[in-house]
Amino acid sequence: MTVPVQFDRSQAGRNESAGWPETGRAEDQASVAPAGGPQTSRGAAGARPTSRTGQARTAEARAAKAKTRRSADADEVGQVRLGRVLAVAGALLALGLFINLIITFLSSGPGGPLRWLVPPVIALITAMVVALMDALSPQERAPGRLNVSVVVAIVVVLLGVGVGGFALTAAAQYAAGYVTGKESGEARLVKPVGKAFEGLTVTVENVTYTSHFTRVQLAVKNAGDQSVALPLDSNVALTGPEGNAIRADDSRSQWPGKFPSGGTEHGTITFTGHLPDNLTTATVTLRSGENPVAVGIALSN
Repeated sequence: MTVPVQFDRSQAGRNESAGWPETGRAEDQASVAPAGGPQTSRGAAGARPTSRTGQARTAEARAAKAKTRRSADADEVGQVRLGRVLAVAGALLALGLFINLIITFLSSGPGGPLRWLVPPVIALITAMVVALMDALSPQERAPGRLNVSVVVAIVVVLLGVGVGGFALTAAAQYAAGYVTGKESGEARLVKPVGKAFEGLTVTVENVTYTSHFTRVQLAVKNAGDQSVALPLDSNVALTGPEGNAIRADDSRSQWPGKFPSGGTEHGTITFTGHLPDNLTTATVTLRSGENPVAVGIALSN
């Protein structure tokens, strides 16, 4: 019984000297090889879904980013950089007021109110145009604290540049008129009056009552052989019939002081305050003493 068992084992194994294959080992290797093969393919198959999932997530992230960008671009439509608008309007208004102040100091009178209205009007129109252009042509820009809707921008421009600009202009005009004495006012002279004094002819051309001053415009013609000096000293006054007088303010007057021979000079004397409103006559005195220069005038109530 032992012999058949040994014979079977020798048949099942491999005889190395004869080169017979060992069928048992070949079967074992065959059984192991298929196990490794499918396992490897399953690993590759498992890697593919993972790669596809990553690509899907990347696509979703890009889509979300694009959607957010489109939403941000939509929010930018109608947005106005209010700080930029106010800066442009403020610069124009300041430049216009500065030019008006220079003109006031250099001119001989207050001038018309139109030139004071030009700066706020230009600033208001420019601010509205800049705000509308900013709202209608949105660009990708960094968000700021003063980025507002076009409706809010228009309201702020109307209140800040419109109302505020005109109020600032009125204040600047008031200050310039008070400092220089060149305030606008009411003409009170009934008609121009002239009088001759030893070669001089003095003509009162206008009398204006302003808020704080009385401005008297005169023309002096020197027909003599020598120049004549008429300084604005303490003797220069505007006197009422009852003796009440107001004095000249040299710092606010535009008066040449000296009048050359053969010429005519114009000047304005600014008196501080007013005579009573009910007066109908007054006297402008340029020089007192032995050779006085005084002209009587008629005033309207």
